[in-house]
Amino acid sequence: MLENLVAWVLNNYVGEYLENLNTDQLSIALLQGQVELENVPLKKSALRKFDIPLKVKSGLLGKLTLSVPLTRLRSEPWVIKMSDLLVLLEPSTSVRYDVENVEIYEQAKKEQQLEDLEKYHKV
Repeated sequence: MLENLVAWVLNNYVGEYLENLNTDQLSIALLQGQVELENVPLKKSALRKFDIPLKVKSGLLGKLTLSVPLTRLRSEPWVIKMSDLLVLLEPSTSVRYDVENVEIYEQAKKEQQLEDLEKYHKV
């Protein structure tokens, strides 16, 4: 059950940026409350929502660590740490930055997260 919750948290908070994020990659040391992923590629679309004139040509996240407070899952913060991020960017001429689009995207993402949380707590 905890593995599913960890996978859900990672997919909701960093899944839109990381390629092939799945539970098979999880190295879970449940007794210590640590989850680690290593050498996860970045999605080519990782920067698309920001509408900046750059796009990811290639990228790799060296290490992602999720600290899970096992004794207080709902009252203590879960901490995601990332290190060794390597990104190769290239110019993109097809992107125009639009603050309104970013705000709409962020609002939709928050609403989706709330819906997901409500579904999770009803189960």
